[in-house]
Amino acid sequence: MSNRDTIEEKRIRKSIKEQKAKGRDKKKKRNIQLAIICSIFSIVVILGAAYIIVHSISKKESYRTEGIKAYKEGNYVDALTKFDASLNETQWFSTKMDQDTRFYIAACYMRTDAYDKALDTYRSLKDDKQTVISKDKLEEYINLSSSLNEVKNGNINDSFIATLEQEYNRGNTSIALFLGSCYQKQEKYDEMVNYYNIYIDKYGMNTYLAYQLSTYYLNNDNLDAAIPIINQGLSAEDDLYLDKVKYNDCIVSEKQMDYEGALSKVQALVQQYPNDETYKREYDFLNSRININPEPVHTEGDADVTY
Repeated sequence: MSNRDTIEEKRIRKSIKEQKAKGRDKKKKRNIQLAIICSIFSIVVILGAAYIIVHSISKKESYRTEGIKAYKEGNYVDALTKFDASLNETQWFSTKMDQDTRFYIAACYMRTDAYDKALDTYRSLKDDKQTVISKDKLEEYINLSSSLNEVKNGNINDSFIATLEQEYNRGNTSIALFLGSCYQKQEKYDEMVNYYNIYIDKYGMNTYLAYQLSTYYLNNDNLDAAIPIINQGLSAEDDLYLDKVKYNDCIVSEKQMDYEGALSKVQALVQQYPNDETYKREYDFLNSRININPEPVHTEGDADVTY
């Protein structure tokens, strides 16, 4: 082999070595870049997982549970505080829970006579495109809260009622609830009963109407009319005024002189609503009728005592 061939062979070998070295360098750089990308991706995944966990686990549900407990005990102010705290907690996948919480909030407003706030809440729930609450049920509560708000604000006069009558005669049967409330405020009870029954025939019984009508009949000692109304209220789909219907059911038993039955019913109410003074007074009264103190309150000698 000539010198020229030897030199050319060495040059080729050197070139091959350099190319292999460059290839190794490129591969090493690619591996480093891939490692960096994988590390960054891992960090993103970890941070994303942490973010999801933070927004998926919060005190939202515990606050809501505490609010429901306060609501069922009749502590509506405390319930509102807990429900607001629940809504203020950030948590993913809680749309349905939050809507139900807002429904409870509206119920708190109804039970504390804040009908305007209840009305706004019911309307916002109905306007919510993602609402899972029955639109018919929300419409019913919108009618009820709107009616009670008008009555509360004293917007009741002959002109106002005449306007409602015209609207009713044009076919808006939901106005019957407004008219019944108005006539109740005016103590025109025959008209009240008429329009409440019209509303019930069209839209069904709810606990508010069962409470109002049964109270009216009980005040007039008409048990035959009160009992079926109460039974309808006890099986109504809503529970907004269910405790008041149950209380009237207790009064029916009392008027029938079934004191043990009445005591059992009101005892359940006291356990559920321990802060309600009306239920506690009724319990004390019925308990005294059943568990009469065998010891006389006065003795013969008491009459001779002077001060």
